[in-house]
Amino acid sequence: MVNCERSHLRCEGRWLAMLLCTASCLTTLQCAGEEVDTSKPLKVYILAGQSNMDGQAHVRTIDFLGEDKQFGDLLKLVKPDGKRLVTRGDVWVAHRGVYGDLGPGYGGRRADDALGNKIGPEYAFGCRIGERSSERVLLIKVAAGGTSLYQDWRPPSAGLPQDVDPQKVGRMYRALVSYVHATLRDLKQRFPEYREETGYQIAGLVWFQGFNDLFHVTGRKEYGQNLVHLIRDLRREFSAPKMRVVVGVMGVNGVDNEKNPKQKDVRDGQRFVNTVPEFRGTVKAIETAPWLHPEIVKMKCAGWLYPERDLKKQPLTDEEQAILARATSDKGYHYYGSGRFFVLLGAALADAMLELEQGGTKPADALGAP
Repeated sequence: MVNCERSHLRCEGRWLAMLLCTASCLTTLQCAGEEVDTSKPLKVYILAGQSNMDGQAHVRTIDFLGEDKQFGDLLKLVKPDGKRLVTRGDVWVAHRGVYGDLGPGYGGRRADDALGNKIGPEYAFGCRIGERSSERVLLIKVAAGGTSLYQDWRPPSAGLPQDVDPQKVGRMYRALVSYVHATLRDLKQRFPEYREETGYQIAGLVWFQGFNDLFHVTGRKEYGQNLVHLIRDLRREFSAPKMRVVVGVMGVNGVDNEKNPKQKDVRDGQRFVNTVPEFRGTVKAIETAPWLHPEIVKMKCAGWLYPERDLKKQPLTDEEQAILARATSDKGYHYYGSGRFFVLLGAALADAMLELEQGGTKPADALGAP
């Protein structure tokens, strides 16, 4: 249930500046879930990956979800009143230079100290988790475009690859570790409502990455083992041996793009974590390709992935162009900047996380793959 009677608008310093920036881009509905149980530790989720964890969907594309016959009702998750995107006071976000309530604008940001007009998977993930958690929640997001697991995110236990400058190996891994520790060390400063006496619990990691590993043969072939090392090392680093981990299997250009052997290598590497005995019940890789709208994919990939349609002979109709204008805002490798995709993805990642937390019991209203 969403309770929108309480305002969580903060009117001093950085908070006001941040909210004013958000308001200049879009109008939000200040809401939160049920009153948080302050006797419980703050639940911390780490969200990591590259540009698609950062999020490249313009907020104007979110409304296209409402046109969906199967999942249209999920628009209420981020637009409870059907008009304004929600900001949740019971879910906090730490991302680069901004520390505040969960809302739109944390995706694809150009400025370190201000929100923008895009979302990533954190938005619906946080809304879904917030609805189902009695504790207060914190999302710590670290994401950088153009980065690979083979080089940039490479964890210490994976060792040094022979073909990469050692100075460049693991820079994003170190950045993630440093940022998480710094955020947790300064929680009271960043989030004045944080209760030091109850502390925090690192509840989970969400990993959504993979595109840059496509272009390195060894990186593709080693992906599964490197991901295992990443999970082990982060659990050890944060003293969280049973930290739940959800991996979003790369779904660029949809289900049928697995015909591309490079895509299949990385996807299979990500799925590999589902077969590791020590991860049983605590780690899960889920498919993301099905959450792309199939008709959008067919329009965008006509002529190559779907050669039966030659766009020179059968160009996009006015109606199709209008759909793309409402539904997309970026390139294929950014999942077309589709708000529908990123909302469905975020909710699915949250459902998988909740299932792990509940010992394998799916939420009653968990999304089913299309």
